Amino acid sequence: MNIQELRIAKSDERGIMYDCDKLRFIARKQGSISANHAHEDGEILYLVKGEIELTVGEETHTVRAPAKIEIPGSIYHKLIALSDIELLEDRVFA
Repeated sequence: MNIQELRIAKSDERGIMYDCDKLRFIARKQGSISANHAHEDGEILYLVKGEIELTVGEETHTVRAPAKIEIPGSIYHKLIALSDIELLEDRVFA
């Protein structure tokens, strides 16, 4: 058996992000804004707790957990936590 403590990838006033090898576990506080950018690689977000306002390109939707969200590469996206949220981020998606 191998048990390791998760490394904190980022922590700020919005919440915390843990490094889970190819995934990231992200916990954000209500009202926080994440992403608000575009990047070359696509990603899959797994919203496992809470509700978000998600903008991808020109579209904005309210999304409630549980949900799987695929975001293509090079597309602007922004996430606003409408409640405290927990999600997994997989940046391997192409």
